[in-house]
Amino acid sequence: MNSRSSTLIAILAGMLIAGAALVAIVVLTRGDATTTTQAAATTQATSTTAVATTTSTASTTTTTTAPASTTTAGPTTTTIPFEGDTTTKSNATQVGSPGPTLTDVRFGDHGNFVRVVFDFIGSGTPMYDVGYASPPFVGGGSGEAVPVLGSAFLRIQVVPGALYDINTGTLVYVGDTTIDPGMDPVVELQFVDDFEAYMTWVLGLTGQKPFTVEVMQDPLRLVIDVAK
Repeated sequence: MNSRSSTLIAILAGMLIAGAALVAIVVLTRGDATTTTQAAATTQATSTTAVATTTSTASTTTTTTAPASTTTAGPTTTTIPFEGDTTTKSNATQVGSPGPTLTDVRFGDHGNFVRVVFDFIGSGTPMYDVGYASPPFVGGGSGEAVPVLGSAFLRIQVVPGALYDINTGTLVYVGDTTIDPGMDPVVELQFVDDFEAYMTWVLGLTGQKPFTVEVMQDPLRLVIDVAK
């Protein structure tokens, strides 16, 4: 009986040892699998990160845009020199049937000079004498001196010339006989006399300036340009 019991105990002990060994083997095997899985996961993550880093670097693009350059040319201004001088201009010969009646007096600002225009009836070229003179300026009919404002005086004489119609005695020019156009260097234009169709005006200026004289047609007019 004791022999059989001992044998049975020995068998059970062997079975226990074998079971313990089996359990140990299973545990070890599962641990290796976990380690392998973690290693694989680590390897995959590392590989993915490397790929992502490589892709990001390859995709970076640097763009430089140069600012637009614009050049604007300024306006070009050309000043035409005035061709006059301060010497007296005159015409001693009458051509055609100019005037004698004055119809209008006009001024114009033309940049580097002021223009004075005397409009007449008729056509042709009247006699004229235009030059600098000193006061007093005396009317031939009245004998009285006519005052003129200014520092220099350009005397304008036209023959034949009158403010009225010499045939009827009717006054034709009804404009001002003292004119301030407000155009430098002109101070004023003053009518002096037209006795016996010998007409005189005086242009008061701030100083002696070069000037030109020209006769134009349609209508007949005496044009005087004075430099600024």
